[in-house]
Amino acid sequence: MGSGPSREQGDLFQLHNPISETPAATELTPQAALEEVLPAFERLRAQGKTRFLGITALGQPAALRRVIGARVLDTAQIPYNLLNPSARAPLPPGFPAHDFEGSLRDAAAADVGVIGIRVLAAGALSGEETRHPVAQPVVAPIGFGSDYRTDLERARRFRPLVAEGHAADLVEAALRYAIAAPEMATVPIGTASLGQLEHALAAAAKGPLSAEALARVAALQRGLAGG
Repeated sequence: MGSGPSREQGDLFQLHNPISETPAATELTPQAALEEVLPAFERLRAQGKTRFLGITALGQPAALRRVIGARVLDTAQIPYNLLNPSARAPLPPGFPAHDFEGSLRDAAAADVGVIGIRVLAAGALSGEETRHPVAQPVVAPIGFGSDYRTDLERARRFRPLVAEGHAADLVEAALRYAIAAPEMATVPIGTASLGQLEHALAAAAKGPLSAEALARVAALQRGLAGG
């Protein structure tokens, strides 16, 4: 195995364990995150090994609110997409998704940079069941449906956005919806080909969805609650 170039410092060090008041095996309590993990991260920063510290905001919303509100983080990765707007807006009654209870707003209030994740729902918001040959063949949903096929069926409910001219396709609609959130600092996405990367760049270059399109999105989301 050959050796590659080394780095003395990473830009961002993230805690990925979910945070809950009643943690499961791989989860942490807010107290453990704040009193054990993040002080260890701070020592890495003091040693010059990282510049910024963050978390992936999965777990129980109240527990995450405690950690985000402590104002010791630089970033938080937060799931947000057409299938689940709850990180920014209240869910309609009966909406089939985990409620993130406004975590984008919590992060913004604490001056924590938001990294929007799962903006394409692991590919379901392409509207296509067939995955690229080099893409991960099976991806578990995070905060949305019970499985990929369920997410895919719900994603297809947003096809009117394309038919009505708000976006060229579902991928574009999903990306432009994510960047329309004013709290959003950046949106990392997975691509399996150069063509997918170029498509995403072209979609982002069009800017956020229009106010009219966002109103249509909200109406379609209310339809999910009844479906």
